[in-house]
Amino acid sequence: MRTDTSLDVKELLEENIRLSKAILASSERTRKHMHWSEIISVLRLLIILVPIILAILYIPPFLVKFSDSFSRLYGGEQFNILEYLKGGNTGSSELEQIKNFLNKQIK
Repeated sequence: MRTDTSLDVKELLEENIRLSKAILASSERTRKHMHWSEIISVLRLLIILVPIILAILYIPPFLVKFSDSFSRLYGGEQFNILEYLKGGNTGSSELEQIKNFLNKQIK
């Protein structure tokens, strides 16, 4: 009877070791998957944030140069892009600005 008990215990220990190895392999796969998921989420965040930051840095100087070139080309302050984007008016409504522009073009 004692030999049967020791065989049962030995079989249980072997099964326990086999199951522990399977659990270890599964947890390693899960750990690697979580690690790559974190890396990919950081890359996604960078793909979104880097263009936004670059746009914030480079678009205002570009708009200033564009506005200067455009106002020199059409000879007036009524086409100040930065003022238009800020929502500021130069003292007249947009309809009056269009009329003034058309009058300058006709003359």
